[in-house]
Amino acid sequence: MRGKARTWGTPTTCTIIWKQGKWYTSITVNCEPKRETGSGAVGLDFGTYHAIACSDGTIIDNPKLLANTQQKIEQTSKKLRRKRAPNFKKKIKASKKWRKNRKQVSKLQNKVANQRQDWQHKVATQIVSSNSLVATEKLNIKGMTRKAKKGSKRKHQKTGLNRSLLDVGIGNLISLIKYKLNECSGVFVDVPLKTAPSQTCPNCGNKKKKELSQRVHNCENCNFVADRDVAAAMVMLNYAKGLGTSLSNADAEPLSKNPQHCGGFRKLQQLKRQKLYD
Repeated sequence: MRGKARTWGTPTTCTIIWKQGKWYTSITVNCEPKRETGSGAVGLDFGTYHAIACSDGTIIDNPKLLANTQQKIEQTSKKLRRKRAPNFKKKIKASKKWRKNRKQVSKLQNKVANQRQDWQHKVATQIVSSNSLVATEKLNIKGMTRKAKKGSKRKHQKTGLNRSLLDVGIGNLISLIKYKLNECSGVFVDVPLKTAPSQTCPNCGNKKKKELSQRVHNCENCNFVADRDVAAAMVMLNYAKGLGTSLSNADAEPLSKNPQHCGGFRKLQQLKRQKLYD
């Protein structure tokens, strides 16, 4: 067994898997996972130019894991297409070289997936270790990575954008941050799209539409200058801080399973309803 579990407990299930020529075992245990965190708060802006831009100015670059291996995958896939593929209708069996090349393609794709998962876990841990409040824009990943419409002139550009978005794995990265915040009783805030973080100045709140080519935010109203993605992350953090005691309302997602915390959350909601209806 490689390494050791961060939080151990009573083992409940053990699943053994044969994958890519290796044996894996997955053990689930009944435990109360706990994680240490700081009292900081951060806004996050996800993208492809920068994987993550934080409100404190930290930039996490896109590792481009798939792009670095894409050429090898294409070359191996090309060899695979030249081999005799199986056809069950015509009762044609796959050739030995086809099976060999298929394993090579799967091995490369699996390696990229493992590298991405490892990177995502490390980044999520880095963020949660010092921040108990995380705010980010509520993104429709499924809609963002949808195929281009039939007959579209920018089909190739859209395909490249989708590949870049999926290479970062924004959806899975957000899920990892959420469950890690859950373990330390943190709060995750989904900032609605109507706030338009990338079009809003974090210093004065002035809104102006920007083109995608504009990578620097330069406010004409207050002369505030910052990286476009960092400025958007700052707007998200300002939105989360502006919620104040209403962090536990519909705009925020309370992640704590602590009964006392949940009780306080319910009491806060009750008081808010009373104020609204009174």
